[in-house]
Amino acid sequence: MKTVFITGAASGIGLITAKLFAKQGYFVGLYDINDEGIKELLNSDEFPNACGCFCDVTNVDSIKEALSHFAKHSNGKFDVFINNAGVLSSGLFAELPIHQHELMIDINIKGLTNVAQLAHPYLRETANSLMINLCSASSIYGVPLLAVYSATKFYVNGLSQALSIEWEKDDIRVVAIKPPALNNRMGNSIHPDLTKKMTVDMDSEDVAKSVFAAIDNNQTSNILSGKAKALAFINRLLPEKAQRGLIKYITGF
Repeated sequence: MKTVFITGAASGIGLITAKLFAKQGYFVGLYDINDEGIKELLNSDEFPNACGCFCDVTNVDSIKEALSHFAKHSNGKFDVFINNAGVLSSGLFAELPIHQHELMIDINIKGLTNVAQLAHPYLRETANSLMINLCSASSIYGVPLLAVYSATKFYVNGLSQALSIEWEKDDIRVVAIKPPALNNRMGNSIHPDLTKKMTVDMDSEDVAKSVFAAIDNNQTSNILSGKAKALAFINRLLPEKAQRGLIKYITGF
């Protein structure tokens, strides 16, 4: 039986992705800071072959315990590893509370980095393993009203690109999935000024399907939605001043 380990699995993209993998016959590892939510999922009929427990990605010991927990239940197999846990705060950079900036950095950057490094030995011991890092279309260009969140996803993209080369020798493939603003709880928290022209036309299920599809393709980066792909393509062709003008137009600045 193939296995999948998912951080941030109690809600949102993580939960929808976990349900999809369970339906496809995977043994699913559910890990999240929401311990009660994980217990409820494990007691449901949706996860007949699963394990899970508390995992705080900002705490190295907690990550180690979660990885060890999964290894015991999966016979050490980590076929697919989904680095999904993340947070978003939207608003003017100078007006957002500092602790919200810090939380995005702690979870989206430090947490993802530590999870990836600590998972490496397990992935290396599993033939043809795959790590999927949840990135964002906001990694294409720095987005006003999402300044720190956008910056954290630039980091995720850069790390994924580097690891896709470094870990190739270990038979580990690394992929960055880059969804646009979604019709889900996180997407709905985005400042309304951003969604006037940046229309929301995807949801968590669309992302989950793209995550699962990544198993069978050779991409190292997957930008979701035609509009985001068009923006990335156009952005590469434009000079810097025009890039800036395009983003100002799209975001209403």
